Amino acid sequence: MFDYKKARKNMVDNQIRPSNVTNRDLLRSLSWVQRENFLSLEDSTLSYSETDLRLEDGRDITNPRLIAKMIDSLKIKKEDIVLSIAPGLGYSCALMATLCNLVVAVEREGFAEEAQNRLVEGGFDNVIVIPGEFAQGSVEHGPYDALIIEGGLEILPENLSNQVKLGGRIVAIFVEGKFGQCNFGIKTKAGIDWRVLFEVSCPILPEFKNNQEFVF
Repeated sequence: MFDYKKARKNMVDNQIRPSNVTNRDLLRSLSWVQRENFLSLEDSTLSYSETDLRLEDGRDITNPRLIAKMIDSLKIKKEDIVLSIAPGLGYSCALMATLCNLVVAVEREGFAEEAQNRLVEGGFDNVIVIPGEFAQGSVEHGPYDALIIEGGLEILPENLSNQVKLGGRIVAIFVEGKFGQCNFGIKTKAGIDWRVLFEVSCPILPEFKNNQEFVF
C-alpha cells in the first residue's frame, strides 16, 4: 500500500523547506493536509511528487512547491479573507483555510461543486467555492485581504484588482511568451506596487489573456 504520510513528509523536507518557505503554520499544514484527496484517483500516488498533473479541462494543477511559495509570500493572517482564483479541486484552499478566517474561491462549472464537496469532507468549513468566471471574482464576499491566482496571466483585470482592499496583497504569475515571473503586489491608492519574487512559467488562463483593459 502506498505510504502517503511518508511521501508527504518527504515532500515537505525535500521540496518545500529547501524553497525558503518559512511560515511555520503553513509548513505544519503541508505536513498533514492530504493532497491525494484533491486529485483524481489515478493521480493520487503522484500527490507529493514534482510531476506535472492536469485537470480534465487541460489546465495544469499547481504543484505543491509552487503553491507553497505563493501562499507563503502572501503572509496570510488569521483574520484575513482570501480570494482564490482557479484552485482546481481545492488543495490550495485547504492549506489557506488553516491560516485565515475565510477563503472564497472561484472555479469553473463542473469543478466548483466537486471542490466544495472535497473540502467539506476534509473538514475545511471556512471555504466557499463559487462557480463562475475567473476574471469576475466574487464581489459579494469582498473586499479581500489577499488574492491568489493559480495560472498564468498576461493581464490582471481591473475588476478583479478592485476587489482587493487598500493594503491588500496579490500573488500572480505573469507570462510573456515562454517566460514568466511570480509577482507579489500591494494594493495602494495609486494602483498596485509590484515586485518580482522568482522566475517561473505556466500556461496562461484564457480569461487573463491580453485582450481587454488591464492594470499592471
